[in-house]
Amino acid sequence: MKGPYSTYFDNPFLALRMKRPAYKAQAQYSLQALTEANLGSVFTPLLAALDTAIGGFDESLTDRNQSTAGSTDAFQLARAAWLEFADDTMKDYVTPKLRKQPIYADFKKFGKSKLAALDQDTFITKAKALLQLYLDQQAALYPKLGEDAQKLYDALVKADKTRDTQEATITDAILDLAGDRAAIARAQRRLKAQLELTFDDPAKVYSFFDFSKAESARKALKRAAKAAAQAAQAPIETPPTEAGATT
Repeated sequence: MKGPYSTYFDNPFLALRMKRPAYKAQAQYSLQALTEANLGSVFTPLLAALDTAIGGFDESLTDRNQSTAGSTDAFQLARAAWLEFADDTMKDYVTPKLRKQPIYADFKKFGKSKLAALDQDTFITKAKALLQLYLDQQAALYPKLGEDAQKLYDALVKADKTRDTQEATITDAILDLAGDRAAIARAQRRLKAQLELTFDDPAKVYSFFDFSKAESARKALKRAAKAAAQAAQAPIETPPTEAGATT
């Protein structure tokens, strides 16, 4: 089992805490410095590999800062609309007209509080079952019930699918981000290994690398501690969603 420092010891370049533009810049520094040093043919394929890795790196991307907020908000709005519709229909039509009939027990399974406690996938499944009840009983309740419910259900499903698609896209993007950074890290690690075979002086080896923009662990820890303290002091806000909602 790998320990907590395995990433650093496997490849310190992969563990560098740098923004993407800075990460690409430090790789370009190594490429230029080593090319100008002209250390011999043994470095030629290693420099070519670094050059290729740099060419496949897009510094305009942002590491893991994308959000599902848009689709989450859309789903929450559609969810809230369905809950309100179900609650109003229960109070205004189902209870007054069907309370003494056996079918009323089926509607009671879909009370607002019960639906609000469900996770996203179960919520949609239950909404579909309730929609079918509306369609079956609309003659006893009101003629356009099925049509009204169908519109809200369709909006719910559309918001859910949009969210799933966006999350899948983000997952792919994260994998791409990790992949192109790793390609540069591998190329630089191999160059460093060759430099260590060429020079006995570590200072000479590291002179071909620029870590000036790397974020130190101490600074990162200090900033994280400060953020945690501020979060603890911040007032707790109640989100404008129903209880049990998922995001």
